[in-house]
Amino acid sequence: MKFLLMVLISAAAQVFLPWWVIAVVPFVVQLALPRVGGNAFWGSFLAIGLVWGAYGFYLHYVSNGAMSDRIARTFFLPNGWLMLVVTVLLGGLVAGFAGLSGYLVRRIFEKTPVTPEL
Repeated sequence: MKFLLMVLISAAAQVFLPWWVIAVVPFVVQLALPRVGGNAFWGSFLAIGLVWGAYGFYLHYVSNGAMSDRIARTFFLPNGWLMLVVTVLLGGLVAGFAGLSGYLVRRIFEKTPVTPEL
């Protein structure tokens, strides 16, 4: 459910807000709805990676690869497909670390019993 929530909110928010909203959405979702730390990272990574990958593929398809190939040449990459892969990985990493940060901030405020070290 959190995965779908992140996908829908981030896709809608990116229409009106700047690109860095991909860090805000997973942070808030993981802060509000707790889960295990590893799942917080990978869920956020995959949700935003899916959104950016789908939109990048759509733009690549509509322009017959012309736009992504030009951007790839700007970054000295051989083709537009590699540019799409790099974009998905970077967006996923930003979102994954933001989601993990939201999870860890929530853990700060949870009341957990302190066990003495032996």
